[in-house]
Amino acid sequence: MFKNIGRGFRMAGASWTVLKQHPKLALFPVFSGLAFTALIVGIWVMAFGIQGTEVLETRFEASQPMVYAGLFAIYFVLTFVAIYFNAALVFCALECFAGRTPSLSAGLGAATARIPQILGWTLVASTVGILLSALQSFLRDKLGILGSLIGGIGEMAWAALTYFVVPVLVMEGAGPIKAVSRSSAILKSTWGESAGGEGGLGLVSFIFMLPVVAVIGIAVALNRGDGPVSAGLVGTAMVLVVAYVMVLTIVFSALSTIFRTGVYVYATTGEAPAPMDSAMLKATFR
Repeated sequence: MFKNIGRGFRMAGASWTVLKQHPKLALFPVFSGLAFTALIVGIWVMAFGIQGTEVLETRFEASQPMVYAGLFAIYFVLTFVAIYFNAALVFCALECFAGRTPSLSAGLGAATARIPQILGWTLVASTVGILLSALQSFLRDKLGILGSLIGGIGEMAWAALTYFVVPVLVMEGAGPIKAVSRSSAILKSTWGESAGGEGGLGLVSFIFMLPVVAVIGIAVALNRGDGPVSAGLVGTAMVLVVAYVMVLTIVFSALSTIFRTGVYVYATTGEAPAPMDSAMLKATFR
């Protein structure tokens, strides 16, 4: 456990070196988050602000297939937004590893040039994601904890096989099916029959989230008190928690993509891009 945590900090540190040199790369997760928020707000206003919840409930009961189709369309668009900005960040990270100065406009241009491939991959990722979620729910209902475990293994295997899909889309311009095949081939040729990722960055992000739990606990305890002082402290604490979580999400989203791009460079060239080392990259998968 401690070995994995130490490896995770080295992964985060190596990616942080790149992000610290080019902090504007963190803007891509921000752009993605803003686009997410705008889409959700727009959908919420159209759905609830115009028609009202009672009308929506009636329509849901009358035409469930259309509602499910609409929900899938929303999921598709949100997934596309995430992949698009992720592709732009991958391109800029590749520029960094090549010793060139990344440009936001160049990153967005590279992602725009791959929109047909991104759309294809979005369709595959959305469909498989929903099917895996439905399968895990079915297995959990039938087999309980064992079913959840089996479903989780399936999701982990899919995540491992598709680990390099976005870098492949950006660099090689492959279609979604070929990109999955290529990603799987890279994984097997470099790490053998790997089942899943090491999860080092996930462990580190979890550790950084622990102060949030402490602050919320303190805020709950203070909320039991009376008076404006307690209310003010609780409000301030909640604002700080939200801001901290947002910053943490942006930073670790960027770090994860930067590290994944570095792993792709190592897997396809056999050379570890600075500031990463081959020993760390070899241990990415188990």
